[in-house]
Amino acid sequence: MNRYPKHGQSEQDNTLALKAASRRNLASWALSAPALFWLIVFFLVPYIIVVIYSFLTPDIYDVNFEFSLAAYRQALSPQYLSTFFLSFRLAILTTILCLLLGFPVAYFIARAKDKTKNTLLIFIIIPFWTNLIIRIFSWRIFLAYNGVLNDVLISSGLISQPLEIMRTDLAVVLVMVYVYLPYMILPLYSVLEKLDFTLLHAAMDLGANEIKAFFRITLPLCAEGIFAGSLLVFIPALGAYLIPQLVGNQKSLYLGQVITYKIKNIPRNWPMASALSLTLLFFVAVLLFGLFILYKHQKARRKV
Repeated sequence: MNRYPKHGQSEQDNTLALKAASRRNLASWALSAPALFWLIVFFLVPYIIVVIYSFLTPDIYDVNFEFSLAAYRQALSPQYLSTFFLSFRLAILTTILCLLLGFPVAYFIARAKDKTKNTLLIFIIIPFWTNLIIRIFSWRIFLAYNGVLNDVLISSGLISQPLEIMRTDLAVVLVMVYVYLPYMILPLYSVLEKLDFTLLHAAMDLGANEIKAFFRITLPLCAEGIFAGSLLVFIPALGAYLIPQLVGNQKSLYLGQVITYKIKNIPRNWPMASALSLTLLFFVAVLLFGLFILYKHQKARRKV
């Protein structure tokens, strides 16, 4: 009996394997084609238009197809850099507060019993069932000069006259944290739920107290959840428009508002709005790349 395949048979097997691989590749492309089409038409093409518009000159209602870098020079001027600073400050503050408030909540839900866990998760998700504008207007009623909060504080004797919270930066931060807090809790919960809590008991048996065990074990093992939750909060908070517009003031204009005004108000300045958007995209990309490099470096150090 010949134990070795014939040369022709080996070539035939290779041909069949290549055809099978080709069919799998075609099936993969066919399955991913709708998503690729969607991304190209509704994501890539609009971005290309934004890039082109950023190098044109503005007209009263539209643009003149004349190449210019004026929009980028203006976007990097001190006037607009202060707007970038305000937007980054708001996004960083919102992310930090969401992390400080969301981590204990996610930790408690992860340690709770299954029945209690499911109930608490439903309470976290319930706000998504209500329109965002309705939720923001509810905060306007709650924080108004003659609103519910001031009525309660005056009735309890804590204040003698109503507080002016609406149309302040404090109101913007409060509503931002309320809206984006679930985006921090859910990624943290998904990581904490898989955490082996016996590691904490082992650390304390070896002499570590609860605080040291938290910073040496729990926090490093939750790094991916913290990173994911921070991204989900930071990026949308950076370009937020509705919340600053509805509860903020005109003295502190954030980037989302400025971009909207450049498009909405007459004379319209499409190149300026495009340049601001792309400049923000560049800053965020640089920041995320730096954080990614730092994360990879820390991960490599932990392996060593």
